[in-house]
Amino acid sequence: MVDQSKIEDTVARVMADNADLQGIVICDAKGNVVFGHTISGGVKHADVANLVVKIAGNASQLTAGLDKGGLKEVSIEADNGYILILGDVKMVMAAVAGEGARESMGLLRMALRRALLSMVA
Repeated sequence: MVDQSKIEDTVARVMADNADLQGIVICDAKGNVVFGHTISGGVKHADVANLVVKIAGNASQLTAGLDKGGLKEVSIEADNGYILILGDVKMVMAAVAGEGARESMGLLRMALRRALLSMVA
């Protein structure tokens, strides 16, 4: 598995550099939480991880079924913010952003992709 301190440092840095991020959950491909940071409202990291793995799995089946290759990202826009799910063979990252993130979604995607790649490298 990936170095825990590397994950914690990377998540802390990404959160500090991107004020629109409200939380990040990192889990393995089976939904086991590796690290969670500031998901609010009493939501459990394990619950988020289980749902994220299901969503990523279904989306991956869809992309494969449509002959579009491997899944890179799932982006969810909700009434009060956004959820970005990025995956790798080893781990899945879910990031929660607030309503104000609309203008910075491209930058958030790039920052999260870089963070995921640095954690699994």
